[in-house]
Amino acid sequence: MGYFQHPHVNRNNTGITAMVVDDDVDTVSVLSDFLQLKGMVVIGKGYGGLEAVKMYEKLRPDVVFLDVMMKKHDGFYTLQKIREIQSDAILILITADMTEDTKIKLLEMNASAIIYKPYDINEVMSVVNKLVIKLKQELLEDIAHKKALLCELNSILEKRLQRSDTTHRAQFFDEKEKLV
Repeated sequence: MGYFQHPHVNRNNTGITAMVVDDDVDTVSVLSDFLQLKGMVVIGKGYGGLEAVKMYEKLRPDVVFLDVMMKKHDGFYTLQKIREIQSDAILILITADMTEDTKIKLLEMNASAIIYKPYDINEVMSVVNKLVIKLKQELLEDIAHKKALLCELNSILEKRLQRSDTTHRAQFFDEKEKLV
């Protein structure tokens, strides 16, 4: 199995973690090396779709690089199963199959991006950066929305406290201090 936790990975750092899956051992090795040279941290390497799904459940990388054409459990299978685990996972499908049918099927299955072989590592990194920036923006918007809701809730609570007696007010601020 290709499960491994890179010994130097600190999941709290800002490095993007990745998983590389292809049934060709050399392709996994070369792509992993390129990604690491570009500053990504490859935390998982896999050689088949079923293995990739199990590895994804365990490692939860930021990005998955996934070959489409693999024996037994292909990239379509893997894409579907990982989407069932995490619908917004970043899944970059890599293929030499340039047919319109494959492209349409991957887009219908919500592939984050499709990269065609042979690929340029700078193109790969450009796609990764765009996807990660988009995900970070969505997270920031979600945080801003939740912050606005919390501010509104705090305002409501403060108004209620102004109308309540001092005993309740003291209890509220004691509880608030415990949370902070």
